[in-house]
Amino acid sequence: MDKPPMEWIDKLFNCMAEFYGERWTKPLQRPNMESIEKTRWQSALQGLTYEQIRGALVFLKRAAQSNSAMPPNFLEFFRYAKGEAKIHINYEGNARRGDPAVARRAMDEITAKLRGGSTLKQG
Repeated sequence: MDKPPMEWIDKLFNCMAEFYGERWTKPLQRPNMESIEKTRWQSALQGLTYEQIRGALVFLKRAAQSNSAMPPNFLEFFRYAKGEAKIHINYEGNARRGDPAVARRAMDEITAKLRGGSTLKQG
């Protein structure tokens, strides 16, 4: 099992920063902390596929819309990506649980973000 490319981890960190804002970025502001954490996450997510990482990000994007939602640690993220844990999503407004339009829109946004800048290679 290979570690995911660091490019995937960079994109994951960018998505998490967008989803969670300071809840994600503040702990990474200490000297060298972001680099250390990226290396830890890369090792912890060993064996996950591009699709699994993308799938976890789709659900986390929705979950992060609640101001009280905290970003996951790498173990929680791994479990979400593997389908071993469920993410509690606080559904608000008109979006209904299981609404395919909401899911498709979220998936399209995550895919666009992961492909933005330099293109990720799947596999």
